[in-house]
Amino acid sequence: MASKPNNPKLPEGFQSPFNRVPMEDRNSDSLACVATLTGRSLADVQKLAVQLGLPAYGPYFVDGAMIAKMLMNLSGLVATNYKEFTSYAALPDVALLLVDYDENTELGRHMVWHHVRANGGLQSFSYLIDVADWIDPKDHITTALTDFEPAYYIEVTQRPAAKGK
Repeated sequence: MASKPNNPKLPEGFQSPFNRVPMEDRNSDSLACVATLTGRSLADVQKLAVQLGLPAYGPYFVDGAMIAKMLMNLSGLVATNYKEFTSYAALPDVALLLVDYDENTELGRHMVWHHVRANGGLQSFSYLIDVADWIDPKDHITTALTDFEPAYYIEVTQRPAAKGK
């Protein structure tokens, strides 16, 4: 099923800590999500990916291990392996979701998931950052979760603080 956001808005006054970085080619969705999560440019992420073994030219596939290496190298974030999606309620606070998944090709596209916990006068809510370069700008960030059918996700967390003496 193709994703068609109906674009519910974020709560008034909320500013996402993540600045959306759009993908630039048919295959750079996961790289753009890494850039979004780390606050880096897509060019910086692509440069690191090549240093870590992604081909500089021609076709490429970014697997979960490469995503984890890039997140750790760029910002100290820790990523899990892909996990099967069961429900939005079961997701962690930050993740990469694999949506529009095709079981035959085993391909999909990535989006950034963020769950904001209630604090002060703000109730908890969740939203998606869509890095796709073909969507309308009003749909770059959406709370219309039911418009997407995730198949898998990668949990993203801060690296635990080192234990001192």
